[in-house]
Amino acid sequence: MEQVTGGNAITLREREKVQRALDLAREISGLCFSAYVGDLPNERESAIAAHARLTDPESAVLVAVDPSRRVIEIVTGTTAAKLLDDRSCELGAFTMRSSFQADDLAGGIRDGLVLLAEHARAPKVLHLNDPA
Repeated sequence: MEQVTGGNAITLREREKVQRALDLAREISGLCFSAYVGDLPNERESAIAAHARLTDPESAVLVAVDPSRRVIEIVTGTTAAKLLDDRSCELGAFTMRSSFQADDLAGGIRDGLVLLAEHARAPKVLHLNDPA
C-alpha cells in the first residue's frame, strides 16, 4: 500500500485522514491507491512519472494534487483503467475540487478517493457471492 507523499501542504493529522481513505479505497476496490500532494511542475507529465514509480503501477491509481497551481491529476494503470473510466475520474476530480474551494484539502482527497473506489468496485454477482 502506498503512503501519502508530498510537501508541507497538509498536516500530519490530515495525512492520517487521507491514509485511512487510501486503506478504505483499496478495501472497497481491490486496487492500490496512492496520493501525492505537492509540486507538479509539468502537471500531467509529473503525475505520470510519479505513477510509474509506484510499486505496482499497472493496478495503481494515483491522485496527485498541486494546491499552489490548483491542479488535480488522476493517473490509472492499465488494469485500473479497465475499472475506472475517464468519466469516473472526472467526477472524482470534481468532488475534490468542490471541497478544495471550501479550504478542505484532506477532506476533498478523502471524498475523491472513496468515490473512485466505489466506481471501481466490482459488482456483486449474487450466485457467485452467496455461500452454497
